[in-house]
Amino acid sequence: MLKQRILTALVMISLLVWALFAWPQWAFALFLGTFILIGAWEWTALCGLQKLPERLLYLALVAMAGGFLIVTPSWTLPLMAIAVLWWLWIFIELVAYPDVRRGFLASRPGKLLSGFVLLLPTWIAPLVLRAQPQGEWLTLFLLLIVWAADTGAYFAGHRWGNTKLAPRISPGKTWEGVAGGLAAVLVLVLAAGAYRLPQPKLLVAWVALALVTAFVSVLGDLFESRVKRAAGVKDSGVLFPGHGGVLDRIDAFTAAAPLFTLVWLCWQAPAGAP
Repeated sequence: MLKQRILTALVMISLLVWALFAWPQWAFALFLGTFILIGAWEWTALCGLQKLPERLLYLALVAMAGGFLIVTPSWTLPLMAIAVLWWLWIFIELVAYPDVRRGFLASRPGKLLSGFVLLLPTWIAPLVLRAQPQGEWLTLFLLLIVWAADTGAYFAGHRWGNTKLAPRISPGKTWEGVAGGLAAVLVLVLAAGAYRLPQPKLLVAWVALALVTAFVSVLGDLFESRVKRAAGVKDSGVLFPGHGGVLDRIDAFTAAAPLFTLVWLCWQAPAGAP
């Protein structure tokens, strides 16, 4: 299983990095949009929608909203702010309602609305970051934060995991895994910062942003696990061998991307990205 996961991950990462650095913006937008719409299709199943017309309508609404946001950049900052506030609400409900079937976000309207707030920023954030100076590297840096956090958590959790993070939502996740993910991100950002950021104060700011982004990414993983557990399924789909569906691959990114992008847009990193 691990070998299959690694091979699938290498193929996915190679394709994504190629699209990020080699494709024009419109093609990159369509590339991301394709996966977002597949993720929206998976989300409708997790929300309990069964009729084809209502599932297709949901996809059409996501596609239209995404297209509107792409051609209307002035909505980017409000979208990211709304998403960050929504994730704060998700955090509150995860703490307040360990039972996966309680809380507004466990209801069908709550989950359907959450799909928009999760999927649209995940589509728009990489496009916004890519359009910035050195945007391809900035976007890659965000992706590396999420990948490093996920990989570090996976191996640290398997090696040292003992203290459960949220046993009623995702029994396999541990605080030791979270610590391992943060340690991996710290190594990543220090290595990148030592290469690109000569000013110590700027490096400290990037370390703080990277660690907060990595920690928040755990919320994305937990929330999707909560929704899947409520739906009685292990994976959101079967598109990626050994990895499940699109939502299983972007769950952490859905939480990390809006926060990172919002901070970047407010900060405008005067010295550039690592």
